[in-house]
Amino acid sequence: MMKSSIVCGLLIASGSLFAQQYGMSTVAGNGTAGWSGDGGPALSAQFSNPIRVVIDSKGDLLVNDLGNSSIRIVSPNGVVNPVTGNGSPGFSGDNGSAIGAQLSSPHDIALDSQDNLYIADTGNRRIRIVSGGKISTFAGTGAGGPQNDPLGDGGKATDARFITPTGVAVDKAGNVYVSDIGNATVRKITPDGRITRFAGSGFLSYGAYQGEGGDATKALLGIPYSLTTDNSGNLYIVDIGLSRLFRIGPDGIIHTVRQNFSAQNCAIDGGGSIYAANYDDNVVEKITNNGTALWIGGNGFAYYSGDGAPGTFGSMSQPYGVAVDGNGNVFVSEAGNAVIRRLTPIPFSIGAISNAATIQPFVAPPSGEGDATVPISPGEIIVLFGTGLGPDTLVSNTPGPDGKFGTSLAGTTVNIGGVNAPIIYTSSTLVSVVVPYAVNGLSLVPVYVTYQGNQSIVNNVKVAPTAPGLFTLDSSGAGNALAVNFPSGKLNTASDPAKVGDFVILYATGEGQTTPGGVDGQLGPSPAPIPVRSVAATVNGIPANVTYAGGAPGIVAGVMQVNLQIPNGVPPGAATVKLLINNIYSPGVNINVQ
Repeated sequence: MMKSSIVCGLLIASGSLFAQQYGMSTVAGNGTAGWSGDGGPALSAQFSNPIRVVIDSKGDLLVNDLGNSSIRIVSPNGVVNPVTGNGSPGFSGDNGSAIGAQLSSPHDIALDSQDNLYIADTGNRRIRIVSGGKISTFAGTGAGGPQNDPLGDGGKATDARFITPTGVAVDKAGNVYVSDIGNATVRKITPDGRITRFAGSGFLSYGAYQGEGGDATKALLGIPYSLTTDNSGNLYIVDIGLSRLFRIGPDGIIHTVRQNFSAQNCAIDGGGSIYAANYDDNVVEKITNNGTALWIGGNGFAYYSGDGAPGTFGSMSQPYGVAVDGNGNVFVSEAGNAVIRRLTPIPFSIGAISNAATIQPFVAPPSGEGDATVPISPGEIIVLFGTGLGPDTLVSNTPGPDGKFGTSLAGTTVNIGGVNAPIIYTSSTLVSVVVPYAVNGLSLVPVYVTYQGNQSIVNNVKVAPTAPGLFTLDSSGAGNALAVNFPSGKLNTASDPAKVGDFVILYATGEGQTTPGGVDGQLGPSPAPIPVRSVAATVNGIPANVTYAGGAPGIVAGVMQVNLQIPNGVPPGAATVKLLINNIYSPGVNINVQ
């Protein structure tokens, strides 16, 4: 029964995450800041501080060229043309042709369902609209007002005043939203042209946030810089003052989606995934519905490189704006390189690699190289997330006549550092394998999948001596540990807790090389191999007595059994347990204490 539970712990729920690698290319800009190229090839054109990009219904790419106070359009055939703005800041052209009109420091753009273009004309304190080739003022008089002044709420949008409007978005119902950082509010303009306050109390927050889970109009915002909407009627606010991403639903309640959010804006695809360009780390991330951050572009270095390579191999500089089309292509405006890049999904690729116990590795480092992964260690059970990796239906492996897990299953093999890895299970979107012990002592290894004779692109993955993680009861990498109370043999749960002084048995992976040396794919022999590096543990931060840490009899090498005693001082309830191996802590999971 216990071994059966452990096997379930190794099998991560199929379809829990969709990840893939992206290819990188430049679609506009020659890499030199300037103002040129209209009417010609977009790759020869010059932009200056392009900070936003959106895609219209025809596949045209509209670029907010902040440094030139203009909006330009790149057609699918790669030609760039002006939309509005003449290259110098000012205010002119209303009610006439948009081409040649003047804008002043436009910070954001948005499209409605009819491809009408809305511009946050920040320097002119207006929202402008381009429709049918003509430009006009949609909201704002151009006059500012004192902070916390109502600024015309409840009246016509054309009579309202803004202080510093930097963000604009449109929902499916045609409501237009404007973020005004001058008074830390977001305002809503209905299709009949009336304006009201939608979020923010009107008082700027200097580090403290108030209002979570309450009425958005009472929330204390910092610098609500940009906005976007999704298909479900939610509005997202990127608050660069509080480094948070907020979501406000149709009910008007505000929630924090992400903290420590280093992005100027974000985009939402049809499935609800969030794409964000992290300008601090010069990377692009995709945040899935369950909150997992997948690194898809940029290697953390502020250079211009990587066209034709996987997205995580290339360099980006100040990626400020993102947009995603219906095919999953992600467009990124790079202010530092004065270009627009495209990240194109690669159908057969490894998008992320995780410790099978923790499922927590996907955030890109501040600077680095390779793929969306934390370092792997010898003998670690890992999961590869991707596309096209194996059969549509998950297939589990069983030991062969030699007592080992084989390295080929249902047409799938995984090569790590030149050695085929033992496979636990395989499917189209996720494959679990045991890292070969031969990687011990290496710092970087190539990883690729072969399925039915076709090879995926190669991912270069860092190797560490240890990468510990504790298996959990529901295979999520969080919550209750997969723990057994001793000597009762019952699973440790809230209804079957252990007492202080009792022993619990935990299961982990990522302990690194063992003595005697680990044998790839072999079921745990007796006597069991012991990790080369010592294993310690804490419960609620209190050092625990570890009486055994080594191979789990009858379970594949790379799964470690840990017997620990619950120390004095641990209060009743859910207690956080962590392993410490080679100065590396595992993520904390819970055991239940009586």
